[in-house]
Amino acid sequence: MNGVQKEKVKKGFGRKRRLGLLGAQVMELRDAIMRREDKKRERRFNRDKCILEREVKRRELEFKRKMQQNEEEEMMENWEMELEAKELMLARREFERRLRVEKELDEERRKRRMIEEKREEEEMEWRERILGMQIEHEKEMIQMHADACQNQIQIMGIFARIICQFFGSANDGLGGGLAGLPPQVLHNLQHSGGLGDGGKPDSNSPSEFM
Repeated sequence: MNGVQKEKVKKGFGRKRRLGLLGAQVMELRDAIMRREDKKRERRFNRDKCILEREVKRRELEFKRKMQQNEEEEMMENWEMELEAKELMLARREFERRLRVEKELDEERRKRRMIEEKREEEEMEWRERILGMQIEHEKEMIQMHADACQNQIQIMGIFARIICQFFGSANDGLGGGLAGLPPQVLHNLQHSGGLGDGGKPDSNSPSEFM
């Protein structure tokens, strides 16, 4: 191999070496670019992941908050419903108690009214009996007074006949004997049958008194 060929070989070998170095540099540059892109993607991914995680956490917290709020509202509604149910039950019991008390009071008033009516009826019957007894007593007293008056009139008539028989049966003698009697006594004697017509003693009057 002559010098020219050796020179060509050296030049070719140097060119290849430069191309190899250039290729290596290109590969390193490409790798650097790829690593940088990977890092960018990784940072972007991590950023997006953080954003997504924060959003997920935010939504979870929001969901938990809403769930807790719903639970609290449900508990409050249940408590209010229980309270309303208790109040309704108490109101119903109070109404039933008042109704029972009112019925008892009505029954008590009815019994008192019946007792009062019975008492009034008994009092009225008692008053009627007392009044009837008073009326009967007054009738008996009036009858007794009338009988006493009648007896007095009869006794006066008997005395008048005795006087007439004692002073004589003549009209003048009778008139003179009866002149001293009061007019009311003479009137009673005439109406009681003690004297007949003309002032004479009645023929039907009992003369066996003497």
